[in-house]
Amino acid sequence: MSDLTIDQILDALDRAHQRATYGAVAALLGTSPRTLMQGRGRDQRHSWVVSRRSGEPTGYSADQMHPDLRTNPEIFESKEDLARWLEGALVA
Repeated sequence: MSDLTIDQILDALDRAHQRATYGAVAALLGTSPRTLMQGRGRDQRHSWVVSRRSGEPTGYSADQMHPDLRTNPEIFESKEDLARWLEGALVA
């Protein structure tokens, strides 16, 4: 699972309308949550990576967030939970 790229993770989250925290995604990629989204646009595809506290992406305006962002109440907060989910999501 460690050979995944951020784009593969973003694509899987976007397809499933699933949120994951900055910390979970960063831990899976072996990087810092603070720099995880650096250099990436603020758009609907990137909005699935969210703050643990708010459940929303940091610094996004309403029109930059996916309209279905809160459809699924579950948010993956740990590297392990995200990795387990991705194993099934990437196979499907």
